[in-house]
Amino acid sequence: MKSKELAQKILYDIYKNLDEFSKDIIRGDLAEIEFKGFYIKGKNGEKVYIRNLEDFKNLEDFEVEMRKYKLKSINLKNLDDGLMIINLSSRVSKNYKFEGNNYSIVYPSNNNTTIELKERLLKWMELNDEELDEKIIEFDTKINNILEDLLENINIKEEISVYVDVFMDINKIENFVEKYDDKIIIWIHPVFLFSNDDVLRGLLSYELSKFKSKVLEIGYRDVIKYCKELKKLTNKKPKILEKIKNIANKYGDTDSLNLINEIENE
Repeated sequence: MKSKELAQKILYDIYKNLDEFSKDIIRGDLAEIEFKGFYIKGKNGEKVYIRNLEDFKNLEDFEVEMRKYKLKSINLKNLDDGLMIINLSSRVSKNYKFEGNNYSIVYPSNNNTTIELKERLLKWMELNDEELDEKIIEFDTKINNILEDLLENINIKEEISVYVDVFMDINKIENFVEKYDDKIIIWIHPVFLFSNDDVLRGLLSYELSKFKSKVLEIGYRDVIKYCKELKKLTNKKPKILEKIKNIANKYGDTDSLNLINEIENE
């Protein structure tokens, strides 16, 4: 077998055995790929390392020694910096073989990478352009209806607009608010495209409470639901829960206090 054919087989088998999250990173061209332990040995003893896809493209063709390759690990620790590291090992074999069913995955070290977030990242990355447009239109309709309902109970003089920020860092869960003289713009992180109405109402109540504290008292139950989802996505306890706890205590709202306690201790 020639080196280019063997390298092609190895790349195919790596991809075929990857988890869906890693596959989507590659499909979406979201990271540079670096290989460790990926080398081809020629029949004359020469060893050629493939450290990235550029090395693969520039690989010279020569007769190779047959080896068994094993996928050892996928390192996504530096995914925020656009790097994915694929680790391989190999040993001499009579025929080419590839083992890819027992490897480890190192996820980004920040606290944002929870199971819930990974699932939503997959949903987001699987949307093609047409599906994304449809999802955003559907979301715009829903969020504007929620906003209209909220504003019936509070008096905010500024014009309020809400948008999904498709250019936001998908791995960092934040919403942004811009305020001008007579206008407030709320930019929502894409993962909230998949949230239910109560969570979105809580999100808007929380963001608007920065300008009108009364909003928090009116919509605190929905804000708790938003905090619960935020905890699932980021593994962090939102600071606003302390204020919400005071409101729930004020009204003797045992159910809300129990839910807050659940969020704080889960």
